[in-house]
Amino acid sequence: MPPRIDLTAFRNPAFRLLALAQIGFVLGEQILVVAVTVSLLDAGGDAATVGVVLAAKGIASLSLLLVGGVWSDRLPRRRILVIMLGVDAAAAIVPVLLLMGHPSAWSLAAVLFAVGAAESFIRPAFNAMLASTLAEDQRVSGRALVNICTRVGVIAGPVIGTMLASGLDILPYLLAGLVFAGSAAAFRQVREPAWTPAARRSVLKEAWAGVADAGRRPWLTALLLFSPISLMFVIAPSQVLLPLLSRDTFGSYTAYGTALACYGAGGLISSVTMMTWQPRRPGVVAMWSMSLYALVPLGLLYAPSVGVLLCCYLVAGFGVETYALTWDVAMYREVPDHLIGRITSLAWLSTFGLMPFGQALTGPLTTLLGTDVVLLCAAGLVLAIPPGLLLVRGMAQLRGARR
Repeated sequence: MPPRIDLTAFRNPAFRLLALAQIGFVLGEQILVVAVTVSLLDAGGDAATVGVVLAAKGIASLSLLLVGGVWSDRLPRRRILVIMLGVDAAAAIVPVLLLMGHPSAWSLAAVLFAVGAAESFIRPAFNAMLASTLAEDQRVSGRALVNICTRVGVIAGPVIGTMLASGLDILPYLLAGLVFAGSAAAFRQVREPAWTPAARRSVLKEAWAGVADAGRRPWLTALLLFSPISLMFVIAPSQVLLPLLSRDTFGSYTAYGTALACYGAGGLISSVTMMTWQPRRPGVVAMWSMSLYALVPLGLLYAPSVGVLLCCYLVAGFGVETYALTWDVAMYREVPDHLIGRITSLAWLSTFGLMPFGQALTGPLTTLLGTDVVLLCAAGLVLAIPPGLLLVRGMAQLRGARR
């Protein structure tokens, strides 16, 4: 008997709107980032310029994530989502209005900074709203389906962005703004379930409550502490170097957009797989899956053809999505509803908080050590760190708290 794909979350009308809005948010973000990257390189930018500009988005998100998590546990989550996606839409249009497709590096950094600031509120608000919308028996299905929606945006966004950026420069910015606005309109139609926020205290005290709750769970604490290292020195260099190697090694940006699309396709396959399979030791599956990302830096170094590189991105996308999905489901299961916004912020802060610094450091590191050394170190780190985390109590099951 073939495995059954669990689609129970689609019975929930609010979930259907959330899923549609998520596609729009990710699609707009991917188109905008690709448009910015291509604009910088076409203007003569190098790895250092691209890294610093991309880092602006991460720095803004890093600075405001805890605040965003606190306010997503205070205010109606739908209101936060609509307002912040409006900010995204306005930011995407700014380069078109001011400079007609030929913005400076500083103006593009400002655009990504605004998008990153909005993202620091959008992500915790969305995850908190999703957690409160899904019934207990819909959580695995719902999280997997949202990840599929995310991957649709990740697959389509880079392809659309590179296609449009190779024509009229303003088109990807215009499209990103329209997509963000459409996503805000979809969120506005969601009927948010009733929930009771905790009594208000200072922002620092409320943020600390989330830190304290995470600290009672050894497996969660370990992930929050060690994940940034692999992301700062593994994923960030791979992101910055991919468009340059695509242009210099393969002669165009086509490999850049297609590799990101393949990465998203791998994540899509993972989400469908996890809807049919519930591993008995999800942490073991998650950690070894994360190590598959080593194929990306190794592929950037040694892939003999574009086809091999695309296969590396496909497999890596499968692994990282498996890791992310099992972690998300574990948080929904283990963390109280009134803290989910703050814990989500901590998780995002930990997993991607140091990414902008890694992006900004990639240029100097490649100048100092060489591209080969940076990418080999990246592969070694992601092969060693995630499996090593299995030694932490509770990691194999992603469950349990220290009382």
